[in-house]
Amino acid sequence: MEVSEIAEMYERYAPAIYARCRRLLGSNAAGRDALQESFVRVLQRHRTLEPGEQTLRYLYKTATNVCINQLRQRSVRDRAAGELTAQLAARPARQPAPGDRQFVQMLLDQCDETAIGVAVMHFVDGMTQVEVAEALGITRRTVYNRIRQIERLAGSLLEGPSPSPIEPG
Repeated sequence: MEVSEIAEMYERYAPAIYARCRRLLGSNAAGRDALQESFVRVLQRHRTLEPGEQTLRYLYKTATNVCINQLRQRSVRDRAAGELTAQLAARPARQPAPGDRQFVQMLLDQCDETAIGVAVMHFVDGMTQVEVAEALGITRRTVYNRIRQIERLAGSLLEGPSPSPIEPG
C-alpha cells in the first residue's frame, strides 16, 4: 500500500474504529493504542483494501480482535465480565441468571476467541446475529450456534459439574 492510501484509509475509518476500541476498552488511551495496533496489523499483512463497506468490516473485525487480546493481556476481562453479567442478569432466561463477575469470568475462560467475540458483540454491544456475523466474517448460523453453546455452558455451570469448553468450529 502507498503512504497516501494508508493516510486516506486512516482519515476515513479511524474515528469509527477508535470509538469501537474506546467503548470496548473503557478508556481513551487504550482506545488510541488499539486503534494504532489495528492499523499496524493491516499494514503488516500487506492487505490492499478498497474504500467501502468491506474495508470498514475488516477494520472493525481486526479492531475487535485487538481489543479482546488487550483485555486478556492486561487482565481487564473483569470489565467485559461485569458488563456481560449485567446483560445476562437483565435478559429473560430459563435459568436464574448469576449476578457475579466470577461466574462470567469462568464462562469466558471456557470459550474460544470466536465465542468471546460473539458474546461481547451480541450481549454487551446489543448487535443482532446478522451484524455479529458480518463483523466477524462468519455465518449467521455460526453466531446462533455460538450463542446457544454459551447459554448451555452457562446453564451447566449453574448446575454444577465442569462442562466441556467451547471449541473452535
